Amino acid sequence: MTNFPLGDMPLSGPPWLFLLLLLVIFFLHLVSMWFLVGGLLVGLTEVIKNKTNWKESKSIRYLPIVMALVMNLGVPPLLFLQVLYPPFFFSSSIIIAAPWLGVFFMLMTSYGLIYAARYGAQRQWQAILFLSISAVVALGISFFFSNNMSLMIKPELWQQLYSYKQNGLNLYPNLPEVVSRWSWILSTSFIAGAALLNRSKYWAIPSALISIFGLLSYKGFLAPEILNFQLVNIGMGFDFVLAALLVLLVVVPIKDNKLQRRLFFLWLALKGLSVVAIRHGIRTASLDPVYSLDKLPLQVQPYLLTIFLLSVVIGLGAVVWMHINGRKGLAV
Repeated sequence: MTNFPLGDMPLSGPPWLFLLLLLVIFFLHLVSMWFLVGGLLVGLTEVIKNKTNWKESKSIRYLPIVMALVMNLGVPPLLFLQVLYPPFFFSSSIIIAAPWLGVFFMLMTSYGLIYAARYGAQRQWQAILFLSISAVVALGISFFFSNNMSLMIKPELWQQLYSYKQNGLNLYPNLPEVVSRWSWILSTSFIAGAALLNRSKYWAIPSALISIFGLLSYKGFLAPEILNFQLVNIGMGFDFVLAALLVLLVVVPIKDNKLQRRLFFLWLALKGLSVVAIRHGIRTASLDPVYSLDKLPLQVQPYLLTIFLLSVVIGLGAVVWMHINGRKGLAV
């Protein structure tokens, strides 16, 4: 594999700053995405069971707020990827152009159906139908994301895929690999949805099992030099420990429901850190030999950097404002 050009346009700030923002905001997006997918999957069972007061189901009331957070927190990480890894992110996106561009329309569809279930459904079956389709579409979006992120770190596959099919309809060629990665990351959705909606703690069991088997399967597709990368090695060990701790939280009786929910939320935060660390470790181990962030051209522009950091603060403040006011409007 040959080295990639580092580009002619210098960064206006140090790469570590953009990388830090990428990881922090992706962590927030990842956790909110778990709440969304889990809220849809677990919430469907709540709506189905609650025949008389289905409009009062937490899933019906919470999901529009969670979806808004997912969308607002999902854009910045993609922008930071474009800043730090442009030759990789743009190339993989072009190769799978059709499904990647389709993500926008799928996102609007999933968003609209959640609002339709919240404000437009007049009957229970309509809400169930809207939420079911929204869940399937959301799962499809996450699958296409996994395809793009997997292909992004495998430049040795680009020429082969582009030569085979130039219509933008490619996906990552190794389906078992991308499915194992996708299922491992999404496995946390079950317990996230249960914690959000205060449902049965036994939703933790499928989360733990899918996480363990998904990561074990994904490990089998990674090269030794990636598995031996320190961040990946430690992160994967920590991830397996977290899965065991999740089962322990189910087995050990905790009478205080609030305490148990708090423990689940703490577990979700640790799981988010684990997934972010492993993904970053795999990306770094894969791309560092041909594209080191430390060598990117740099021309610090203090005024531009100040405006940028101010916009980040304002953006995070807007997310907090949305969360606070969204909770106030849950009863509406």
